[in-house]
Amino acid sequence: MFYADIPVANFTISDAAKRGIDLVREAFNARSSEPAALACIGWGRLTPHSGPPSENVVVSFYGQSYVSQVAKAIQNVSGVKVVFFASPKDYPKFNGKVLDFAAARGFFLREP
Repeated sequence: MFYADIPVANFTISDAAKRGIDLVREAFNARSSEPAALACIGWGRLTPHSGPPSENVVVSFYGQSYVSQVAKAIQNVSGVKVVFFASPKDYPKFNGKVLDFAAARGFFLREP
């Protein structure tokens, strides 16, 4: 059952993005005292002190200690357990898209 405040994942994840998620997991584990437990995927905005603002897909992790707090939001997307977060304004950006990854580009959404 999904709650009204939790968006249902409306995208798929490519094999390349799954490998990219594993790279993020490795980086998280290298910097954190607790292991990465759940990937979180959403839309983020960056407003730097200089230069233009940007926005794109964001992939990160919740540590093991947060699993119980986000348990109701866990979804299985293309075989990957994730927590998907997107505002009502950003939700349509994911609709029917494929989350992909390229080393030179990072994560991005593309048409299937």
